Amino acid sequence: MFRIRTLIFVVSVIYFTYGYESPIEEKDFKKLLKQNKNVLVLCSPNDQSAKPILQVFKQVEPEIKGRGLLVHINCDKGKKLCKKFKFDTNTLELRHFQDGDFHKVYDRALTAKSMINFMLDPSGEMPWDEEELAQNVLHLNQAKDLEQALKKPLPLLVMFYAPWCGHCKRLKPIYAEAATDVRGKYILAGMNVDKAENYRIRRQFNITGFPTIIYFEKGEEKFHYSGGHTKDDIINWLKK
Repeated sequence: MFRIRTLIFVVSVIYFTYGYESPIEEKDFKKLLKQNKNVLVLCSPNDQSAKPILQVFKQVEPEIKGRGLLVHINCDKGKKLCKKFKFDTNTLELRHFQDGDFHKVYDRALTAKSMINFMLDPSGEMPWDEEELAQNVLHLNQAKDLEQALKKPLPLLVMFYAPWCGHCKRLKPIYAEAATDVRGKYILAGMNVDKAENYRIRRQFNITGFPTIIYFEKGEEKFHYSGGHTKDDIINWLKK
């Protein structure tokens, strides 16, 4: 039987396995929630249906070690437990528990990156690059991404933002709509410069407030955005 030693709890031991024989007892699960403040639980009808997400768990666990816990409950073998906690026994379900209590249903992408981001900050907002409506925004995670974007032939508009910034939050969906409308003519990008690794970018472009929006052409900084806060304002400003 293939086993991986991790902090993913299945049954009553600290081993993760695709084929286990005994379900988690209610007392074990309650103890687990009591001892761990940040727990993501995968509930599945059987082991087979859980395999794709368990593969993601394998990638996530090393990145959250000491800060979060991943759990898999097979409702086919743990019927009483699933009934007690009102897990849906007919489909896959991911629930997050915080400080021993149910927090929320996991609503992010089923990828290692998304799951890691969630587990490191389960009460935080969804990262902009995970929002479905922001798929046409070029998301720049670090300095080298900005360097690559500046090499592209199309004019580039970059919104430098901080996740906590209220003005940024209100502008993001409008900015994303504009990005969709001008796709192929301009590149609209976003960059979180509130992260420590991106402080250098803040200094480089003298960013002292959020959002700061800068227009680049042929790799060079040209203008700071001075238009309004509607989709049409952004598009019309670009066309000037």
